[in-house]
Amino acid sequence: MINSLMTIVEETLRSQRSAWAEITERVSRIAVREMPPKGPKRILLFGLGSSHYVARLIAFSLVRDHNRTRVPVHAVSSMAIGTEITPCPGDWAFAFSHRGGSEPTRRALEICDNSGADTFLICGKNAKPISNAKYTIETVPLERIEPHTIAVTSAVCAATNLLFGPKVMEEWETLSKEQELDLNILRDRAALGPTIMLGEWEGEWLAREGALKLMEMAKLPVRVFGTEEFFHGPRFSLKNEDRIWHMKVCGDQRQVEATNVIDVHPGLVGWVKALVELQWLALATSLNSVVDPDKV
Repeated sequence: MINSLMTIVEETLRSQRSAWAEITERVSRIAVREMPPKGPKRILLFGLGSSHYVARLIAFSLVRDHNRTRVPVHAVSSMAIGTEITPCPGDWAFAFSHRGGSEPTRRALEICDNSGADTFLICGKNAKPISNAKYTIETVPLERIEPHTIAVTSAVCAATNLLFGPKVMEEWETLSKEQELDLNILRDRAALGPTIMLGEWEGEWLAREGALKLMEMAKLPVRVFGTEEFFHGPRFSLKNEDRIWHMKVCGDQRQVEATNVIDVHPGLVGWVKALVELQWLALATSLNSVVDPDKV
């Protein structure tokens, strides 16, 4: 039945591109006067699980945009706000929480608000409200099942359109119009999935998100390492049956004997293509393993 009927995960993945187009158009209408009157002293991005990985990936986009005003960018787990990172007046603090119910994220946003930071919540429509969020940007309706896919990419879409403005709109328009991936081809590529995932910079956090989706959808335990970290110890634990997926970012010079190489494209949000590819590959792996991806 899993192989013959479209799963909820697949239905959700196929609806992503139309969601990005709607979010891009909607967020672009937010007037400058509705935002904080001054630019940020620092940008703080935080969340838990996939939301934490989203924060890390958006931080790389900000760091790589050499045309923006250079202010410090910090992407951390919600647990690090108030301990590793102390919010200050003038900070822009972005919390990512699809359902709005994560207590550590709610507490982190409260700490930011009490410190005088300008607070933003990126969440799903009809998510649990957080009173400490000065600005709430909604993405898509709450997902019907737990392995978040459209919630992840839509949070990226909303935040980057807000932070980058018109210069990122064209990239999202291009992404929205690209042809959908072929699940049958991806099933051949995925086989039974990886045992190890590697990547540097954006690639590492894409690998972490991909591994999480493989755990959720295919019940597959996957180890994740930074590419350089892998060559300083973990590679000595390799077994003949290990299967490596490498998230290949330009500049990642390490030669990896990988069974699957996923290229991370340049651009402010070029890495979104690899993120979507990983989501589909996780679905393909679950179907090949005869595991229902809709049941976490």
